[in-house]
Amino acid sequence: MVRELEFKILCERHSDAIYRFAHSILANQADAEDATQEVLLRLWNSLPKLYPFNLRAWLLQTTRHYCLDQIRRRKQLAAPMLLDDEVMAEQPDEQAVNPSVAAESSSRLDQARKLLLKLPENLRSVFVLYEVNGLRYREIADVLGMPINSVKVYLLRARERLSILAKEEDLCQQTSRE
Repeated sequence: MVRELEFKILCERHSDAIYRFAHSILANQADAEDATQEVLLRLWNSLPKLYPFNLRAWLLQTTRHYCLDQIRRRKQLAAPMLLDDEVMAEQPDEQAVNPSVAAESSSRLDQARKLLLKLPENLRSVFVLYEVNGLRYREIADVLGMPINSVKVYLLRARERLSILAKEEDLCQQTSRE
């Protein structure tokens, strides 16, 4: 009885983060839902053995491993990591009240999605865990199994590369208009 109650509370607390992270790796709603269910099943089976202080890291690490295994099984070369409307629904755009602002917001979101797809998986994972899921450096290090300094370097590289890609994109758009 206590185990069921504890599991229910943990599901309510962490299922959205698991889903968002899985969806950002798999870029497919159904696959992300399957991944969430699989991770929660693994949580249920491992609950008596888990140390509660690193549970969030364990859940996201398990999610990442499961998603990467699914990608390997499909034999895809790269796993798109998207920021879609479902992920961004957690952070609504307060300024999008009129159609022109909403259109501009939508255009920026599409551009961000395209730019993120150009990043290698390791940089995307760090960027999404930090910027979208709000994890701290230590938590990201635990999830990805890397030193904190590597997390900081990957985050810096992701931001730099996104900045360069955004400038290149703007330059291409300006050239095509002329």
